[in-house]
Amino acid sequence: MLNKAFVVLVLVFISGLEASVFCYSLWGYFITPPSGASVLASSRRLEALTLFTSAPDGNVETRPTPPIVPSEFIGCPLFNFEPKCMNDRLMAAVITLPGDVSRTESAEVLRPQIERACGKWAGLRRGEVITVQGDSGLLRLIACTSGELSNDLFAYREVLFAHGREQEVASIEYEVSGFEFLTMPFFFMHLLPFNIGLYVIGRVAGRQWYGPPLPAAEAGLPTVT
Repeated sequence: MLNKAFVVLVLVFISGLEASVFCYSLWGYFITPPSGASVLASSRRLEALTLFTSAPDGNVETRPTPPIVPSEFIGCPLFNFEPKCMNDRLMAAVITLPGDVSRTESAEVLRPQIERACGKWAGLRRGEVITVQGDSGLLRLIACTSGELSNDLFAYREVLFAHGREQEVASIEYEVSGFEFLTMPFFFMHLLPFNIGLYVIGRVAGRQWYGPPLPAAEAGLPTVT
């Protein structure tokens, strides 16, 4: 029984490893998409929430912040990397913080950092700037979504600005081609039965090719009396 349980655990581990590699080769992350939500959730206070659009010429315009309804942020699975779900994870962290979600910052103040976060994409970009007070000072997380970069190709990026430095938190490029469901859980659920099948086939084939183990007397081995 212990041997069977060990085999199952090994097959689960191998299937999970394979699924993670396939997911990384497609989307650039192994299991779940990286997110700045944990940084926001560990902050002390929300200072400002600014929605924006950014044009290729560097013009940045702020947009009104719609009412935030907590129930809107429970429909996206953790493994989903689409911009709506990525943004929902950030908003779910924002609503746990004290502060006024209607407070915004000016476009002129935000323009340099928005351009650093989103400026490598041509076309219209849009996103949000979330400014919070952390234990070590002011933090600003910028999340932006590109327009169509090429045929059906889009991108999403999160950049954290803190203490005069910037850190890329997430950067995902994806094609809207109907294959967005090919995430780690999908690969795992299909690879596990496939690997189990290969193992069973290997065991059966091994018995047919080599036959069952010979008794000690037939194999010419000394017997213990």
